[in-house]
Amino acid sequence: MGTKEIYDLLKRYREHQCTPEEEEQVMRWYDQFNDDVENLPEIPEGKLAQLWYFIHRRISNITQKRRVLVFSRYAAVIAILFIVGAGVFYFNETRKQEQPGLAKQDILPARGIAVLRLSDGREVPLDKVSIIRDKEGAMIKNDSLQILDYTLAEKRSELLYNTITVPAGGEYRVLLSDGSSVRLNSCSALTYPVAFAGDVREVKLTGEAYFDVAKSDKPFIVNTANIDVRVLGTSFNLSDYTADHEASVTLVAGKVSVRGRDEQKEFNITPGMRFEYNKENKQVKLEEVDPELYISWMLGIFKFEDMRLEDIMVKLNRWYDCSVAYEDSTLQNLRFTGAAEKDRSASYLLELIETITDVKFEINGKNILVEHK
Repeated sequence: MGTKEIYDLLKRYREHQCTPEEEEQVMRWYDQFNDDVENLPEIPEGKLAQLWYFIHRRISNITQKRRVLVFSRYAAVIAILFIVGAGVFYFNETRKQEQPGLAKQDILPARGIAVLRLSDGREVPLDKVSIIRDKEGAMIKNDSLQILDYTLAEKRSELLYNTITVPAGGEYRVLLSDGSSVRLNSCSALTYPVAFAGDVREVKLTGEAYFDVAKSDKPFIVNTANIDVRVLGTSFNLSDYTADHEASVTLVAGKVSVRGRDEQKEFNITPGMRFEYNKENKQVKLEEVDPELYISWMLGIFKFEDMRLEDIMVKLNRWYDCSVAYEDSTLQNLRFTGAAEKDRSASYLLELIETITDVKFEINGKNILVEHK
């Protein structure tokens, strides 16, 4: 079998298109080269966590009944080269060559300032520790940990609404008057009462946030442009960015009721389940997932599992405030699994994608061009 045939086979394996016999052949190759790990080049220390994430998700189910996968920097190299699909080609043809690097320019995480819009229309940049007073003296504390605290706000007969807007590259936490915590992701906005009153606790979200709702007999309702979520006390991640094709709810603990704005039926989901609402065809999808994949942004990590490259780049844009163009549209549908720390420059993740896919990235200022290798 020639290099091209081997490369094509490994590419099919990466895209889950192999027959059982072909998968068996790939695993035999893995076993064979595992005996020769000392001859392989070392992998950069900083990429071990990302590579291990991919290795674990892709091959652990196949190998767990047959052998124990020994993790070392050499084993990581073997797995990433042979399982992802660039392996034999790299090992046989380019061992002595450097992988093409990104342009020396780079893009750092954006550092915009969150803004609080008060009920009287005033806008307050949240760039320093302060006590903010809204209409009639309602007290809001903004501390050094990027937390807006409303627990000192007194209940009033009139509902006063505030809106916090978080820019690209930012995150912010709001501690609502009932003790519920809302962690906002970048490019998101939350509208909420300074103090809850009446029989329900209701807020409105644009973008993405993680909710840890304080238990109460008063329902907590989150409205977005496309879905409504109703809970009493629970923890969940809710995402409904305007540019995304779907809105989703991922439940971590408790129980929530979700429905699409165009749907009469409500769906009750339990921990470990994900509700996805397709904005284009109005279809609902329910599936069991690993919630960690969808709340990793709170832990300072990008995590992707079998995600389209275009969708990955949209997420990067919200963090780095960059623009993305493609050499041709076929590149948008390539899929990638991996992880990267969010506090690094954009090239940190882009280099990883370059390593295990057939694309390369050119950076010019804050513009990224995605090309074929």
